[in-house]
Amino acid sequence: MKKVLILTLFIIIALLITSCSMDSIELYDNIESPSNINIPISGKYVFTDYKLNAMSTMDEEEAKSYIGREAIFHNEFITLGDENCTEPSFRMKRVNTEEYLRYHYKITPEILDLELDEIEVISVRGIEQFFYEFLKISDDTIMVSMDGVFFLLNKVSDDVESQMMEAVEFEADILMDTAQSTDEETIMTGVLLGLKSLDLENSQKGIEKWNYRTLFIRAVNREIVSIYEMDDILLPRRTGFWKVEVHREEDDGKINDSIIAYPLSKSKEAEDNNRLVSEESKAHTIKNILYIGNDYISIENIHYRSKGERLLEFYPIDSIGKSKPLLISDVLGEMGREAFYEGFNREVLSSNEEYKNSLIDLKPNEESFGLFRRNGYWTINGRVNFVENGVYSYRNFPVRAIPPKEVIYYDELTIPWNKVKAKIPEALDLFTSPNGDVLIVLTQNDIFIYPMEEEGGIGGSPIANIRLKPAERVIMAEWAVGRYPQLWEDEFLKEISN
Repeated sequence: MKKVLILTLFIIIALLITSCSMDSIELYDNIESPSNINIPISGKYVFTDYKLNAMSTMDEEEAKSYIGREAIFHNEFITLGDENCTEPSFRMKRVNTEEYLRYHYKITPEILDLELDEIEVISVRGIEQFFYEFLKISDDTIMVSMDGVFFLLNKVSDDVESQMMEAVEFEADILMDTAQSTDEETIMTGVLLGLKSLDLENSQKGIEKWNYRTLFIRAVNREIVSIYEMDDILLPRRTGFWKVEVHREEDDGKINDSIIAYPLSKSKEAEDNNRLVSEESKAHTIKNILYIGNDYISIENIHYRSKGERLLEFYPIDSIGKSKPLLISDVLGEMGREAFYEGFNREVLSSNEEYKNSLIDLKPNEESFGLFRRNGYWTINGRVNFVENGVYSYRNFPVRAIPPKEVIYYDELTIPWNKVKAKIPEALDLFTSPNGDVLIVLTQNDIFIYPMEEEGGIGGSPIANIRLKPAERVIMAEWAVGRYPQLWEDEFLKEISN
């Protein structure tokens, strides 16, 4: 008993000494670091200057109105003028300043008075979708492009905690105005579907022709409220909406396709600078879009006059017509390169004995890969091209790698493929919304849209049905949630009316 009392007394004394130590109090205070210490941009900023350029869709009077306005960067919340972003996530990269500005914004550093050879780019995404991209000039100076206008922001304070309550109230007002609803249970979803169909009337033997169109579908609380359609592909990007078209030229029996991508703010003035042309030949090629997303496009380049050679090529949207196709290692790194050759060895060489001792030159090119749909997901296939009996041929093989989010931001199924096939046996492809409220099913002839139940079930009957054209398939699926579906619809209708 005496030993227990001595031990207890010793512990009490030790605790008293520790609790009275000034050093321990200071240590505790140091551990309580600011909650936003790890984010690349934090604090309170003010708009101080702006630069207009040929891509600007905002007039100078509106640009001037931003001067003096505030921006708040916190790990839970960002406000930028009248816009806001909740639960932001940050992605950083260091780039060559001139190359980046030329490819992404079609301007030069001189226009922005930038003398840095390299610059840090910080992309911000919220719980709904992409927010903005910031150029970090220094620790206290950033630049952002809004409607084509580059704004300069300077840091005025590190303390943003006192601003948070006001910011949260501001966000609520904005969301109420945009959604015209204060019902927190309202589920709002929108999707842009890019579709490709075979043009049976204008296709010739060995010279296919495809037509492209975009559907916009908006749902509120698991009910379809609008469906619209336009020709060509309307592509949402971080710099605004772009249009993607395939132009076919015929001259003296020769046919050549060009893929043209341009921002709507610049319209067709950008055509001559954005042509996608095969590096091997600028003529006698037809082009088949396999996939298109925010920043990348996957195509099949068909040299129909060279015995039908069909090449897979993958490009950044911003480098169309300006660079060679990307290597798979450019997109997936060294592990992607290894998966590429492993897939070739497994699916082509190992499973085809006739090729092992053949004189046919089977050597896959790292540029030869693309994105294809399989069981509700985008998958990567490689392709090896070769000549057999004087005729060009090819073999596709799967690459066991997942496309990164830089290529496909959202590619998930909240309902398993097998569950959908059990209910809808004729399903050939499917998409589910990020909100988990809408299921899109493609069959041979139709698109069916089903409501999704909260527990992961499929509604009893479709809430909408869209007829497909011959051999029509999806090449793009871009989702918007929250307040963005209405904004996307406004842009869609604006483009239709032009």
